[in-house]
Amino acid sequence: MIQRIQTVYLLLGALALAGLGFFEAPWSGRAASQFSWFVPSLLGLVVVTAGTALGAIFLYDRRPTQRTAVIGAQMLTVLLAGVLYGGLYLAGTLTFTTPTGGVLWGRTVALLLPVAAYALFLLARRGIEHDIELVESMDRIR
Repeated sequence: MIQRIQTVYLLLGALALAGLGFFEAPWSGRAASQFSWFVPSLLGLVVVTAGTALGAIFLYDRRPTQRTAVIGAQMLTVLLAGVLYGGLYLAGTLTFTTPTGGVLWGRTVALLLPVAAYALFLLARRGIEHDIELVESMDRIR
């Protein structure tokens, strides 16, 4: 299970989403106080998406099912990014810089974590598809 590279990608993607909880930008900003739906929906999507990625790790013996779970995690990550970016945009706080021109590193990293998680899930899906093709080619040889 751990020897396969897609397991590492899935674990890193889940950790990237869990890392979103360590940044205050999405949880205590103007969007959190202005919209009552923002924090619960964001928290629910983070938990469900990371749980789906972690659950997909244990589907290593059923590769087509694992691929389907990873595709679901990718779609949930896109939804999570939409809620995060949309809520911050509607609140008027979707910025990476301060008014004086300084960079808000905490917010920048928090906004890039869903993108990084999606990229890791994409790499995991490519690894799973490679395994599926390898098994199918071995079946043709037999």
